[in-house]
Amino acid sequence: MWTPDYFVRLVELPLTVEGCTVPNDDGSFDIYINSLLSGERQRAKLEHELNHIRLDHFYRSGTVAMKEREAGGVLVSPPAPAAPPGMKLIVRYGSPEAFLADFLNRASARSLELLRRAGLK
Repeated sequence: MWTPDYFVRLVELPLTVEGCTVPNDDGSFDIYINSLLSGERQRAKLEHELNHIRLDHFYRSGTVAMKEREAGGVLVSPPAPAAPPGMKLIVRYGSPEAFLADFLNRASARSLELLRRAGLK
């Protein structure tokens, strides 16, 4: 069984964001854990993020809600697929972490590289 490389980084994030994982082009993962959390909460969040990697969530289809439920996280409402004609869709996320996860899943490789250069490592 293949075990991917992952790199854990403690970074100061807003208190509402406990952590996130970013897949890299080389098959490795960067796991960002909020340094402001207690040691116990940091360990729990790391386990949660490792579950996303173990369950192959970055390369499988499925909703954020399903993947969070599988990883042992908070159930969030998936965004609506499309707005009715002539209206704008305003996505409502269940948590800041869900927003960040959705953003990182949709971000282009170029955007992620710019975030890394800006210090999100």
